[in-house]
Amino acid sequence: PPRSTTELNLDTEKFSSFSALRGRMIWPLAKGKVIRSSGEDRNKKLNTVTINYGVDIKSTGDMDVKAVAEGIVSAIDWIPGYGSVIIITHKGDYRTVYSHLSEIFISEGDKVKMGTRIAKVGESLEGNILHFEIWNSRKNQDPEVWLARK
Repeated sequence: PPRSTTELNLDTEKFSSFSALRGRMIWPLAKGKVIRSSGEDRNKKLNTVTINYGVDIKSTGDMDVKAVAEGIVSAIDWIPGYGSVIIITHKGDYRTVYSHLSEIFISEGDKVKMGTRIAKVGESLEGNILHFEIWNSRKNQDPEVWLARK
């Protein structure tokens, strides 16, 4: 059973700097491309605007999801519209969020390193798509600014 978040030790002081990864962060998928960027998403047919707090990455080939930086798994949950979700807490009050997952290979409270296999991408109507977010405190960040250019 998942551990209570009050029991989790989220001390990240000994971890390497998260902010230093800006522009050179590894991708959470070995192969994939961004199909929906962060920010406003306007649907001209329905005349609606939705906010995407992260990016949607369509998987091609290998579907393992990897932690983008050293951190502590602070939450694993299921959220309507996002499915299975993993949140990892990093140094400097940063968090990364990975959703639309199928198999999960880690547990709450686990320490992970950059590149640790944490899950597999789940299937959606559009194929195998990972939703990925980066937050600093309560402010969402644009992952495309952080991820290394392919």
